[in-house]
Amino acid sequence: MQKSYLLIVLTCLLLIISACSKTEEKEIVTNNESSEETRDTTSEDTGSADTNEEETTEKEEKPEEDSSTEEAEESEAPSDPGLKVYQPSVGWEKKFTDGEDIVVTEKVIAVNEEYVQLAMMVGGNQSIQIFKWTPSELALVYEEVSVDDASVNMLDSFTPNENPEVLLSETTAQWELVESGVKLAVEYGSFEDVYVIQKVTDEVEDADTIYTRYYAPGYGLVKETYEVTGEYGYSGKSELEVVEK
Repeated sequence: MQKSYLLIVLTCLLLIISACSKTEEKEIVTNNESSEETRDTTSEDTGSADTNEEETTEKEEKPEEDSSTEEAEESEAPSDPGLKVYQPSVGWEKKFTDGEDIVVTEKVIAVNEEYVQLAMMVGGNQSIQIFKWTPSELALVYEEVSVDDASVNMLDSFTPNENPEVLLSETTAQWELVESGVKLAVEYGSFEDVYVIQKVTDEVEDADTIYTRYYAPGYGLVKETYEVTGEYGYSGKSELEVVEK
């Protein structure tokens, strides 16, 4: 009987010890799983933080790219051609009539970025005129009359006058801008956006001489009139009739 009682007691003790061991193993496994979850969560948070930092960096860099693109676009924007739009093309020969006969012939001999050389024929006389023709200014800077051959290119060798005759300018000019954006019809055809300029001189005694010129886009001078005032005043004109291109 006593032996049986001892066996029962030992068996109970063994069961209790076995149960305790299993509980501890479960706690260890649970703790390990919690540690792994914590590490995974930390890793995910770190990755998320890195991603956010990269996105923030990209966002901060984008405005700089946009800014540089805008600056490039601004630098590539074409400049305003201004008065260059009114410049005739090299090789063109324009003939002006007084209503009956051809009185003036103008031929474009040479053109560069700054100057335009014209050969003028009035009657049997030839002359050379060189204009400074930039986006902001039109000025007669050289003139030579009664030459043998006005077709010689002088743009690389001429010396501009110290006191040029300024026809159109953003600053000051000897000619007055009377109108702009004018519609004009001449023998050759009709033009729009025409500049009208005028100059008054006292070259005739006791009278004023009024010169008026008309400049059209792509053709330059297309008409000129003059009027002498006074008791014995008179007037005249020459306007474009023929263009040989």
